[in-house]
Amino acid sequence: MTTAATDCSLCKPCRVMLLTTQQFMRLGGEKWDRGFTIRVGKRARLVHEALLGKVPKKVRPPVKGAYRNKVGLYPCGVLEQAYRQVLAETATGSEEREGAAGAA
Repeated sequence: MTTAATDCSLCKPCRVMLLTTQQFMRLGGEKWDRGFTIRVGKRARLVHEALLGKVPKKVRPPVKGAYRNKVGLYPCGVLEQAYRQVLAETATGSEEREGAAGAA
């Protein structure tokens, strides 16, 4: 099966494939700023603890030069949920700022 965009509803193993936030970002073909990546990672940790009842496994990243810091490994489905939640928060935050700017 070859499709232009990855449809995770068609591939069940993807939901349990362990990824870092950077790998998930590259899998989606996007480039996030550092703040957004951190928010997704923090939210993924909360979702992981809520669903599985334990903290995620930490590993050293495969990126050259970033070996000293450990990063969390999350199932793809957990990262999808965290990403959607952060996007929703970002959208509502920008709407509130536009409303406040229009009122002023």
